[in-house]
Amino acid sequence: MPWGQLVLVGRGLAKGERYDDGRLTLTELSAGDFEQAGADESYSEGLIDHLRAVEGTAVAALVRDRVSNGVQGERKVSLRANDARIDVSRIARSQGGGGHRQAAGFSTKMAWDDLVAFLRGEIAEQLG
Repeated sequence: MPWGQLVLVGRGLAKGERYDDGRLTLTELSAGDFEQAGADESYSEGLIDHLRAVEGTAVAALVRDRVSNGVQGERKVSLRANDARIDVSRIARSQGGGGHRQAAGFSTKMAWDDLVAFLRGEIAEQLG
């Protein structure tokens, strides 16, 4: 593992947050995190697996600034489901993304608080 990847994963883990009794576990990586770690976008791969492994997590989400496509303010949201009742591809498709039942993603310019509220609402709706 390159040193920059370890630094980036550490930054992502340190920023982790949990909502709704841990059903949603998520983190974000800013363009600054990538720059300060000396990491490219591919170095964030695998971070979501650490979030998903947290006890009680129904959905893990990694939100990262797009640093290679030049679109200012756009973020990539990667979702992973641990709970069979949740279809993360449904969440992603509602925002123009895709994937499959347990792994999906989409791009967004939503503000952080709006994005968290959106994800929490979608998860709650699917859990009934």
